[in-house]
Amino acid sequence: MKTRLPLILIIALLAAFDVPATAQQPAKVRRIGYLGDGNPRSRVFESFRQSLRELGYVDGQNIVIEYRPYYDNSQLDNFAAEFASLNVDAIVTQGAEPVRAAMRATKTIPIVKFVARDASLEGTGGNVAGVSGLTTQLGGKWLELIKETIPSAKRVAVFWNRFAEQRIALWKSVDLAARSLGVDLRWLEAGDGSFGLLYRNIRTAAWRQADAFIVMPGTGGFRNMKDIADFGLRDRIPGVSWRSDFTDAGGLMSYEAKSSEQSRRAAHLLDKILKGAKPADLPAEQPTQFEFVINLKTAKEIGITIHPEILMWADRVIK
Repeated sequence: MKTRLPLILIIALLAAFDVPATAQQPAKVRRIGYLGDGNPRSRVFESFRQSLRELGYVDGQNIVIEYRPYYDNSQLDNFAAEFASLNVDAIVTQGAEPVRAAMRATKTIPIVKFVARDASLEGTGGNVAGVSGLTTQLGGKWLELIKETIPSAKRVAVFWNRFAEQRIALWKSVDLAARSLGVDLRWLEAGDGSFGLLYRNIRTAAWRQADAFIVMPGTGGFRNMKDIADFGLRDRIPGVSWRSDFTDAGGLMSYEAKSSEQSRRAAHLLDKILKGAKPADLPAEQPTQFEFVINLKTAKEIGITIHPEILMWADRVIK
């Protein structure tokens, strides 16, 4: 007993001192800036938050997300500058313009860029890590969907932006697919979404004689997607786009990287950065899951019959 008692007392004393010391070290609260679209309850943002919860981050407890919804690109620089002044632990950007604003605001704060509708991996490296929404093979996939849906299509108009194509050359896979499918492509410049240029091209013979059309990246946001969808409905020309809001606005089909999967992967990139990884050391990630949407209401309105097998492929059907 004489030899064991001191050892027991020592262990007890060490345990007694250790408990309060541990209790006095609360978990560090990380502060994140998030530049997203105008809907804070969007599926993309909710998927991002859910992924963070699965990784152990609870908003308001060990992480604070400063959400700044933007409705116009003119707001982005002010929001990004605000994040820099707050010295947040990282900035998460949903889209191409937000990441550019964040890069203008800081060269040191880690930036995670993502979204399905991102035209390139431009900007990764340095203090930026990213998940791209496009691969160079997607252009050919859009044309294949046109031919599978409208087998008789021989002339296809392609709305494109030559400057966007300098960042990721999707046109090559469209051209290659056109040769193998026997399709004649009619390239229509859409610039950066200028309605005047778009309208001039809509009035050309290349558009009026088209059996179908493709909307490529870099041709504007939702407003242009709706304009092009409206032109397609008016002239009864079916089309496919890289954005699902085109289909929501009345376009026939869309095929894009799955937004919820992109946001989940962005959350995992953020987790790595918060645990000490440097953005420059994280490889740029390519999309692995895609979403195919068909607007059946539009198909009926323009007189297109969608084969049941193609409807079965769709992740979402608008009726």
